[in-house]
Amino acid sequence: MTRHLPEQARRDQILSAARRCFIEGGFHPTRMDDIARAANLSKGGIYFHFKSKQEVFDCLVNEEYVRSMDTIRTVREGSGSVQQKLGALGQHYLEYFSTAPDAPRFFIVMGEMGLRDQKLAARLLEMQSAFITEIGKLLDQGIEEGVFRPVDTAVVAAILKALVDGVEGLQALNYPMDLPRYLAAGMSVIMNGLVARPA
Repeated sequence: MTRHLPEQARRDQILSAARRCFIEGGFHPTRMDDIARAANLSKGGIYFHFKSKQEVFDCLVNEEYVRSMDTIRTVREGSGSVQQKLGALGQHYLEYFSTAPDAPRFFIVMGEMGLRDQKLAARLLEMQSAFITEIGKLLDQGIEEGVFRPVDTAVVAAILKALVDGVEGLQALNYPMDLPRYLAAGMSVIMNGLVARPA
């Protein structure tokens, strides 16, 4: 028998177990029984908190979105130069992907599911668009301050998001990365392309 936990702690326990199940077995083969077993709970205990496997999955997707948006908004609205903010974002994601290896792997599962589920695909597109918009605001700030040269910020923001996603995909495959080296090289490429040059 599992000890009593506050409701949020129990939900977190279930979501953590479900994430592992989805990563290891895929969404469709995973059953609520599998999640219950991984969480060391009864199936009824899972259904007490979640109506269905789909609801569990949707909560995990939303967690990723909220975590990512909170990070980029905090950095964008914080102090420091635009270059420092971009560097802080790059460092955050490199460290997050390496210290939370399930995150990049779940990213792959979300993408795979998005190919099969139109509703999820629309949600993932909405999430990507929101992230790109936030990066675009940061680039706009750099242009307004004269730090960055004028660029199509919507397109450049999408390219930078694709860069983050690409690194996440490499991490999911356990590609070896020396974080300081990759961060320095990535920031050099980005800044050399963005920074305004004296006339």
